[in-house]
Amino acid sequence: MKAVLFALLATSLALQPGAALQCYSCTAQVSNNDCLNVQNCSQDQNSCWTSRVRAIGLVKVISKGCSSNCMDDSENYYLGKKNVTCCYTDLCNVSGAHTLQPATALGLLTALGSLLLWGCRH
Repeated sequence: MKAVLFALLATSLALQPGAALQCYSCTAQVSNNDCLNVQNCSQDQNSCWTSRVRAIGLVKVISKGCSSNCMDDSENYYLGKKNVTCCYTDLCNVSGAHTLQPATALGLLTALGSLLLWGCRH
């Protein structure tokens, strides 16, 4: 009898749905400190995302949330840049830091080198 009860309990625990993913969530905030609200994702949402938009080099806006089909993306616009990153564990989208893409890092180094050479000539 104990074996049957144990088997039923084990089966019941194994069939229970797992806990939903948790992500930080916010919409169009200027500071990452304002993006630390925890959201319980629905069962079909398997990733967290962070979107960072920088316009004219001055205004930076961050948004975060849950997604069922997140895709990393980086787009440059005439007056700004949008960067979307995805991750797949609880509260993994805590950081609001911009990650430099390889092309951006190369461009930054080139610009810095040009400024240093320009300063040496004048």
